[in-house]
Formats: sequence, C-alpha cells, structure tokens
Amino acid sequence: MSAPSTATDGEADDGPLLDVRGLRTEFRTESGPIVASNEVSFSLDRGETMGLVGESGAGKSVTARSLMRLIDSPGEITGGQVVFNGEDLLQKTEAEMRDIRGNRIAMIPQDPMSSLNPVMTVGEQITETIRRHQDVSKSEARQLAVESMDDVGIPDAEERIDDYPHEFSGGMRQRVLVAIGFSCEPDLIIADEPTTALDVTTQAKILDLLNEMQAREGTAVLMITHNLGVVAQTCDHVGVMYAGNLVETAELGDLFDRPRHPYTRSLIDSIPEVDTDYDELPTLDGAMPDLGNLPSGCNFAPRCPHATEACRTGGDPSLDAVGDGSSRAACLHADDLDLSESTVPEAGTGRRDIDRTGEPLFEVRNLKKYFDAGEGVFGNVHLSWEGGGLPTVERRHVKAVDDVSFDVYPGETVGLVGESGCGKSTVARTALRLLEPTDGEVYFEGQPLHELGSSEIRSLRREMQMIFQDPQSSLNPRKTVGQIVGRAMEKHGIATGEEKRERVGDLLERVGLSRAAAGKYPHEFSGGQQQRVAIAHALAVEPKLIVCDEPVSALDVSVQAQILNLLNEIQEEENISFLFISHNIGVIRHICDRVAVMYLGKIAEFGSIEQVFSPPFHPYTESLLSAVPHANPDRETDRILLEGSVPSPINPPSGCPFQTRCPKKIGDVCEQDLPELEAVDGDDHYISCHLSEAEMSQRDSFITPSKRAETRPADSD
Repeated sequence: MSAPSTATDGEADDGPLLDVRGLRTEFRTESGPIVASNEVSFSLDRGETMGLVGESGAGKSVTARSLMRLIDSPGEITGGQVVFNGEDLLQKTEAEMRDIRGNRIAMIPQDPMSSLNPVMTVGEQITETIRRHQDVSKSEARQLAVESMDDVGIPDAEERIDDYPHEFSGGMRQRVLVAIGFSCEPDLIIADEPTTALDVTTQAKILDLLNEMQAREGTAVLMITHNLGVVAQTCDHVGVMYAGNLVETAELGDLFDRPRHPYTRSLIDSIPEVDTDYDELPTLDGAMPDLGNLPSGCNFAPRCPHATEACRTGGDPSLDAVGDGSSRAACLHADDLDLSESTVPEAGTGRRDIDRTGEPLFEVRNLKKYFDAGEGVFGNVHLSWEGGGLPTVERRHVKAVDDVSFDVYPGETVGLVGESGCGKSTVARTALRLLEPTDGEVYFEGQPLHELGSSEIRSLRREMQMIFQDPQSSLNPRKTVGQIVGRAMEKHGIATGEEKRERVGDLLERVGLSRAAAGKYPHEFSGGQQQRVAIAHALAVEPKLIVCDEPVSALDVSVQAQILNLLNEIQEEENISFLFISHNIGVIRHICDRVAVMYLGKIAEFGSIEQVFSPPFHPYTESLLSAVPHANPDRETDRILLEGSVPSPINPPSGCPFQTRCPKKIGDVCEQDLPELEAVDGDDHYISCHLSEAEMSQRDSFITPSKRAETRPADSD
C-alpha cells in the first residue's frame, strides 16, 4: 500500500489520486461527541482498488461519506485532509462539491430502497445524473441510461427504463444504483457494499464490470464491504477498520498470507467456505464496542485472544509499520504474533439425520402465483395485431411462481436459492398466505392453508413466523426494541409484565445484542443490528416454522457466523423448522439440509446439500457454484459467467426456462420441450434438464490452486 503522499495542490500527476490524511469525523450527542472516524489515513492510486473492511459500526461508511462531504448534522468533519487529484476536498465550497459528486467521484450506496426516489422512474434518475454533468440532449441522455442499465444486467432495459423503483426486486434496484454510479465514467468510484443485495452470478458480473472500468478508464475503486471473498477477488490492497480506527493496512496477498492484527485473523476465519463442512462455524466472540464508551486500552482487547494487561490499560495503539514496512498494524504485539495460520477447527463430522418417515410439517404442492402484467381499466389484457385483420385478445401475466413443490420436515432447514427475481421470496409469501396463491396447495401440520379464511390464518401466525430481508422497513420506527419484541409475546400470550421484560433481555443477548438495547429505537442501530432485532422478534413467540428471507444478507461475516450458529443451536434445542431464502451459496451450504435451486419461477434442482453441491449438476446450479467468490487470493475459480439476463416472467421462453442462457443447450430440444423435474443420482435428488446424467457429471470441482495473479485488471492491456 502506498504511504500517505505529501503532494500539494497542483501536483495531481505526481501523487496518488486520493490521499486521505488524519480524517476525523464526529457526531454530537447529548452525552458528548462520538468519534466515528478517527485519524484515518490511506492513499489510493489511479486504477487501483482498495478494500475497506470491518464489522457493522466499524466506521467504513462514515469514512466513505466523509470523503464526499456527505456528513449531515449532528455529524461534522473535525480534522484532516482529503486530497483528490491534488486538491483538498475539505476546502471546497458546496457548489464545487456538487460538480465533483457523481462526475469525478461517484458513490454506489448500500441501501437501494432509501437511495432511489420512489416518485421518479429509474430512467429519470439515471438521466438526471448524466445531464447534470455531461453536455448531452435529453434523448442522448436517455440512450446512455439504457446502455448503463444494459451494462449492469437489467433485462429489457429499453422497456424497463420507465419503471419505478418499487417495480424492481432488491437486486435489480442495486443494479440501478450501479448504473447511476457508472453513467458519467468517474475517476473514483466509492462502492459502499455494492453487491450486498445481489446474487452470486450478478455479483460476479458487477465485480467484472468494476474491473473492466479500471482497465478501460483507469478508474480507481474504494470497495467498502464485509465480504472478504469480494476483497480477495477484486482488491489490490486492504484497510481493516475497527471502532472508527484503521487497525491494519496491507497489500492483498500479505493480508491473507500473514495478517498482522488479531481482528483481521478473526474476520478471515469467520468466512463460510462453500467447499467445507463444519459442525459449527468459527465466530468472533463479543461485539463492536459502543463508540461512546470505548475501553481504556486497545479497543479490540475485550475480544482479543492474545490480549495482555498492557493491551487493556495502555491506551489504543497507533497504526505503525510492521516487519518490512509494507504492512501497518495498530497492535502492541504485531511484531511478535504469528497469525499466518488459521484458527478454524477441522471440518465437521457430517450433517445430522432428519427423520422424513412421518408427515412433513410444511408441504407446498404445485404452487402458482401470477400477477397481472398491466394496470388500469383493461388490466392484463393485451391486443395482438399479428396476422392482420381483427386483433387477438391475450391475457398477460407475470408468472412469478410457476408450479413449485417442496416440503419441510420437523427440525429441518430447506433452502431456496437463485438469482434476484427468480421467485424465492414470492414462494415464501404466497405459501404463508401473505399473498393469495393463483393455484396450488399448501399444508401446515396437515391443515390446508389454501382453504382457510383470513381469521383462521391469523390464528396460525404464532406457529409460522417470518424474518424479512429489509429489517429497517419491517421494524416499527416509533417503538423501542423492547416494545417490538415484547408486543409479540403479549399478543400470543407468551409472557407479560416483568417476565416479558426478562425474556426480551434474554432474547436480545441471545442474538448478540445487550439487554440495554431494549430501550433503544431501530434507527439507533446499524443495519446488521436491526436484523438481529428482527430475528429476536421472530423467536419471541416460539414458532414451529420460521421463513428466513435473506436474514444475514445485511450482516458482516463475523455476525453472520454468530447468527447461523444461533439458528442451528435453536433448531437443535427446540426442533424448529426453517425455510431459508438466500442468494449466498456459502450460507446455504452451512445452514440447510436440503435446497431447491430456483430459476424463473420454477425449481431447476432439488436435493440434499451433498447432492446439489456435487455432480451431477443442473447447468444453472453449476454456474451459481462457480460464481461464489472465495476468500483466498491464491485460489482461482473456473467461473461460468452466464450470457444475457434472466428473461422476463411476462414473456418466458419456450421449452426450458434456462435455455436462453445455458452454455450446454441442446438446440431444438431445449428450445421447444419443457423438461420434467425427474429423479437422478438416487430417489431424492431431482433435476429439470434434457442433459443426460453423464453430461451433468462432467465437472468435479470449481476451485483450482493458482498462483496469485501477476497482472490485475488495472494493469492489463
């Protein structure tokens, strides 16, 4: 990593593109100032990618927003310099910063729903940025917007440019933000968790797109993420943040070969690898300290397995050079500790056995959910003028879920995995009757949910809980956390009064929060902490089935491991069943017993984890597994990047739904005939594909040892 430059204004060509020196950002509170970004210093050269990693609340996003002068009251940048292309941005006027933001420096924010204007079409929001910074006409800006949407994999961009944000899935909304960021080809992109809401195939495309931008335009990227797999595959050097401080900076290879700070070692060890089985995922004990009440010594000392008395009493150490000086670490024992070896335990002894001899707890049969494809008086009516003469009346539907069947047994976790928009969340909401099904049957403990009235469904809500993808929108902002969790207990007669308060405190501690969190409001927590509250709320009524809709997508790797272990622990103790929806294949690998791979509203493959993660593979499953980023820069994945985008569910392709993107397509057969979901490799492994079992078994592994790339994308021709 480059040392902080001494370049002054006007020396843009001699120094780094971005040189951050002693940046300090504080927030004024009733109890005094809170330092969220404390004396942060790093530099970034043109065409480079720097990763900024750490848990929720570490100060990553505050640092990023400070670079662009986007800190609002009661926050304030109280010190340091942000030298961009030789000019200190902290000395610029607000008008000058408006010319820089979106043009020379672009940000891809973390939360697409709160970042996109709900009353403007996505096209208007992209063209607004383009016309603000480029001298183009309205029609030219619109065409550039369409091209930007195409670049980030939004299907039917020409048609969807006039849609509103709420008409897109979470992953599609994130792609819109990426399109806005790329639209003016900036010198620096600050990507704040840009792939958090994306499935692995889209994530791979977006990361490749970032690399292409660097190669073509010399664009620098500051990648803020909690996914060290993304860091390992994209970054040149890395900064690790903890409690507002940089605690380690290093070149990518050095960081993974020999981390110098115990916190970095813990983050690396917390990553769930897709090709490894553990009885319990390794975790980092404890939680990030309250920035208003930091320890007297090293901020990490209360959680550090190597802490000594000097660490606990000697003040927070400074970020100093270690070894040959290419790495820096804020640790008193950095020169003495050998953290090159992982502390992860050996692989587990295997998965527990699920008794499937009896009746399933939850059974879904031939479920369909169609939405009208139009609005207004004529709704989904479409007139076709093909062939001349009078028009043909057609009724068009969005086939979000199309003939899906699966079951969940007591104490079992069944996963639904697939790209954004494949119908995973719609399956869950329809099965629980949060949406009315178009057709099909759903049974819970033998009761036909599809036949019950609304009052009867409400009486079963205690038994079937749901953890939603976006905790911020599912938690009442006017209620404290204690009231949110406690209300569910009262409503279903679990506990009241002092017993309720005690149980609420126990639940909060169980999901990694303090008992004192009961008195706080949702907005006082980070996104990951809000998700923990949502999990506590679901557990409060002691349900038999919990539908988890991306429950750990907003969590950093250390907390993610804690939550996954927690769900496994609760399942073992209380025999709860989970329907687990995720686009993270690594998470599915560790939490689920069986998994259904979905594509365009249908199940492409269904079986046990061992069956689905081993040959024979459906070609779509094969591509999903190949796209998983591994947190090891020395390992190279033979990725299968799918061409094109997921077809529109309004007009799905004939034959196999996957045939428009399948690299193994068999001509007319795949284009004309819909394959059945048939048993292969045993009676309980099902694949919907025209390929033979031998053809689906050709690949043994996606991961091959590889020397670390000598030429990264920024250096390629």
